[in-house]
Formats: sequence, structure tokens, C-alpha cells
Amino acid sequence: MAKTIQMRTPQQEKEARLVAGMYDKDRKIQSELYAYCSEYFWANCHGLFFADDDTAMEIFQSTFVTFWEKIEQRKIYVSEGRVMGNNGEPLTSSILTYFISIAKNKYKEWARKNPSYVDIDTSKKQYADMLYDSDENKMLDIIADIISRMSEQCSKILSKFYYEGKDLDTILMEITSITSKNALKTKKYKCMESLRNSANDIYRNYLNS
Repeated sequence: MAKTIQMRTPQQEKEARLVAGMYDKDRKIQSELYAYCSEYFWANCHGLFFADDDTAMEIFQSTFVTFWEKIEQRKIYVSEGRVMGNNGEPLTSSILTYFISIAKNKYKEWARKNPSYVDIDTSKKQYADMLYDSDENKMLDIIADIISRMSEQCSKILSKFYYEGKDLDTILMEITSITSKNALKTKKYKCMESLRNSANDIYRNYLNS
């Protein structure tokens, strides 16, 4: 019986090359795999994890180490030009999907260790529970009011990121006073910290009233 030849997409071929090179400790390919995973992670993490950029970076680094270990332990490996899982079957998805699944577990571990962490979405839920009256838009009004009273730059960054859904590259092009992506990340982090602190003050005042 003739052997069935399974066609591979360019992405599958690339990912097989990256996994094989990682296992062989090829430094150039290790760097390429790091960049491949990093680009995908940062393009999607803010829709998956409610954490600041520093925490997200910790999650990414920990995820990459675990991903690397799985390759070294041959829980992910390459056979006949295809990436295989530890069940001996080809991965049914991209290694990027596999990578993000590890990252999600890392985030859950971090969230369990940091139960007091307050992010923008958690704050919204808390305000919904504590501050909603007959007007269900009251909580959103509070957040919007805080942002409107922040510095012009913070107001622009947070509005563009959270309300308009724009990524950092787009925001960087629109706010010409910020000259680099790293500077934008730092500024966004500081603006978020200010927003969280103001939100927490409102929450505490409510509890004490």
C-alpha cells in the first residue's frame, strides 16, 4: 500500500524547523523562536491577561522557559518534518496556540498568588457589584470621569488603548510626542497605576461612607 504523503503548510514547516533547531541548541534558531513567540504573545496578551506590562513580561519569560523545557524533554518534538505532541500525534494547532495555553496557566498561577491585584476589568466588576444603583452605567461613568481628569497624555493613551481598542504601534504613530514603543509602554504603565490608585480611593471612600 502506498504511503500517504501529508502536505505541510509553510507555517508548519517553519515551526518544525524552529522546534528542531531549539532542541539542537542552535542559538540563531533559539533567538528566532523567541522572537516568533514574543511577537504573537504581545499581539494577544492584553486580550487574554488583565495584568500590567511588567507582569505580562514575567508571564512571557516563564512561559518561554517552560516551552523550552518541553522541547528539551521531547514532550514537543519533530518527526518526519512535523511537530508532534507527547501523545505521539501531530499537533492539531500552531505551536503559538500551544505556547499561549502555557501562558494562560502561568497567568492563573500568578493570579492565585496575587489575589489583591486590581486591574481595570476587575475594578469594573467590583464597581458593578458595589456601586451600581438603578443606573447600570454608573460604574463606567466613574472610570470615564477618572480618565478625563488625568493628564492629557494619559487620557489619550488609555482612551485609545481601552476604549478604541488600538494597539501600541498604532498609538505610537498617533501620539507623536512619545518617541519609542518602550517609552509608550512605560507611560501606559504609569497611567494605569494612577488610574488604579484613583479607583481604589473611590472604592474605599464608598466603603467608609
